[in-house]
Amino acid sequence: MSSPPPSPLFSRSSSGSSGHGYIPLGVPRVANLLVKMRRHRAKAKSHHIESASGPEPLTHPALRDEDAVSPRKVPLDEDTTFVCRDGVDVAKLLRAVRASLYQKAVDIGANVLVDEQWSCTICGPRHRSDGTFRVYVHYSARGARSERGDPQRPVALENARDVPGLMTIVNRID
Repeated sequence: MSSPPPSPLFSRSSSGSSGHGYIPLGVPRVANLLVKMRRHRAKAKSHHIESASGPEPLTHPALRDEDAVSPRKVPLDEDTTFVCRDGVDVAKLLRAVRASLYQKAVDIGANVLVDEQWSCTICGPRHRSDGTFRVYVHYSARGARSERGDPQRPVALENARDVPGLMTIVNRID
């Protein structure tokens, strides 16, 4: 059995009676460490793919008229994490999350979603040996009543950024 390697927190020179002394962590060393950590974090986030519906909530054209929906609107939101393999089809994931949100709206008596907004972050498989993508989807909307039907599709799908390939959803975490 071999002894563990020397700790980087101990100095290499023998000082004191024990033969090991602590390296003082001064302000310059801590500042250098923080700069290195910030650079590493920036490099790690460069492998993220982010997309969003836009800065403002959107409503489907058929429901934009003031007479089209009731004045009472209930805010709803859904955060879902997907684990996908071989590719990411953001439009399909958005449809799934919107369907969950629509079901919440139906449960409280609403029949349409208005003022919709979504964001999606794809974290690539850079450090995962299994090659999976972790996809974070946030979808918010307001449930309302209307005589017109709900379009049953997310807004601003043209803003969705995908990872090419045949997507397999391995796990869904609500």
